[in-house]
Amino acid sequence: MNEFQLAFYNENKYIKCLSEVYSGLNSIEEFLLNIEINNSYRDIEKIISIYDKIFKYGEIAYHTEYKIGRVYKPLYLVNPGEFSKSNSYWHIRLKLKSPDIILFDDIYENKLSQLLKFLKHLFSKIDNYFASSKVAQLNKFKNLLDDIRADIKNYLSNVEHRNIISKREKLDEAKLKQIPFGGLYYTAHLENIYSILNKGILSHNLAHSNGLLTVDISNKEVNERRNRIVSGLNGNLHDYAPLYFNPRNPMFYFLCRNRPKESLVLMRINPHILMEKDVSFSDGNAAARTTKFYTSIDDFNQLNWTIIQNEYWTNYPDGKRIKCSEVLVKKMIPMAYVTDIFVYNTNALERIIRLFPNHYGIKTEIKNNLYF
Repeated sequence: MNEFQLAFYNENKYIKCLSEVYSGLNSIEEFLLNIEINNSYRDIEKIISIYDKIFKYGEIAYHTEYKIGRVYKPLYLVNPGEFSKSNSYWHIRLKLKSPDIILFDDIYENKLSQLLKFLKHLFSKIDNYFASSKVAQLNKFKNLLDDIRADIKNYLSNVEHRNIISKREKLDEAKLKQIPFGGLYYTAHLENIYSILNKGILSHNLAHSNGLLTVDISNKEVNERRNRIVSGLNGNLHDYAPLYFNPRNPMFYFLCRNRPKESLVLMRINPHILMEKDVSFSDGNAAARTTKFYTSIDDFNQLNWTIIQNEYWTNYPDGKRIKCSEVLVKKMIPMAYVTDIFVYNTNALERIIRLFPNHYGIKTEIKNNLYF
């Protein structure tokens, strides 16, 4: 995948195209309803107007070949004269044309091309005298439309979730500036990404009880120390999904030294998740008994930001523990809070992109400088 295709992916252009066509389906539904009322398929100008509004403007116009016109019937190819209903019929040319949209249509399970195929087939029945009285044909179109809309709505719902999150209470600018790397970080194994993308980032207990961990990268000894109730938290530490302020921390150092870097994925989380309910943070590794936990953002000043932000931790007393200061989210982190996915190399990037189409709105890129 070249840099232009990755930009196409990260800018969510496929979803923009899909959304633009999807938004026109309401007009298609009204058109089909009018057919049912008037018992006629022959309002060709109306359907042309709807299609023009969908395909002549916006992002979709750059990526589809769209043309509607009359073509002569075979019997009238010699001296046919002016177009008329007797010597010609309406024809639509509608297909994906840009290499980028064709590439990603395959990744997105052909959602867009299937939708275009439906619209093209629908157009072929308009102005057709023999189709106008077929109730079964009309019902088939209506049922297909319902199925297509339901399927595509699942793809577009994540965009809606992000819009909802964007309107919620946010960290004030002073505290947001304290978070050193533009967000909070979660480390996952590449083999677990599929279940994470479908279920969200789950707590240790939820992931294990639901059998969703293909590969467990956690340290068994450390996990045993985390299996405890902490005063001030509403439950066991394993009931929380852990995030780190600094992605380059001792835990990630250990993983990079003991596992193939290509198998490790860093996910950046919107820091405004700190304003949600049942979210806490710590002044060090949650497994350590000396670590303190806080539930109020006003206690941000209790964290040692100098050590958290510094590249190294060995030069500071207790630096290893402090560097692993965490944010703890009860039960799960919805995918709508994930803003970026970082991987080590091209092989990992290709696998990630094939695992999920970017209807989540997550930017994905190679960031090997984050790895040890």
